[in-house]
Amino acid sequence: MGQEPHREGVIKYRVVHQPGPPVPWEIIADLEQWRQTLRAQGWLGQYPDGTSYGNVSQRHPQRGLVITATQVAHRPQLTSSDYVHVTHYDPATHTLTVIGSAPASSEAPTHWAIYDLHPEIQVVFHIHAPDLWQRLLHHPEIPCTDPAIPYGTQAMAREIRRLYPPGANPFARPCFVMAGHQDGVFSFGRTAIEAGQALLRWVMLD
Repeated sequence: MGQEPHREGVIKYRVVHQPGPPVPWEIIADLEQWRQTLRAQGWLGQYPDGTSYGNVSQRHPQRGLVITATQVAHRPQLTSSDYVHVTHYDPATHTLTVIGSAPASSEAPTHWAIYDLHPEIQVVFHIHAPDLWQRLLHHPEIPCTDPAIPYGTQAMAREIRRLYPPGANPFARPCFVMAGHQDGVFSFGRTAIEAGQALLRWVMLD
């Protein structure tokens, strides 16, 4: 299987919706500022066919994670209703449990797998950056997913564990490339600044 084309937003997981209030704005205010920064870089946006690409998340202070809803990345500003609280992910059935009715980003299972790597990971960014993707695809410092594994799948969640096996320090390599999802790059960190710098450092090398 080769690289997937510029497809984004196609949800491949099952979902269980539970009633609940929107995510409090004070929890996501800093994350939204960083989402706008990534959008200004052109790393979050919308393709000509109207499909949005890219997503951001952070660990929820109580449980699970907060992630942008699907198909909102291109908007200049988001509100609380554009973020989704994912309380649980079952890898066996590829099922997400979310509070509210908005659909979480199609990459939510991959975000969940990244948080499972280390309890200090607090923020995850997923961007689409053609130039950066090409530069990092074969870089010796950058982990790379198997090109045969599609995004948003159970297999991708398992692939994260292969890239960052138990006992390894994930913060030594806080950025990886999705070889099978063209232009797709992930970063993570203990803070939004760390996750952002894991990407921006490569731009500053130009």
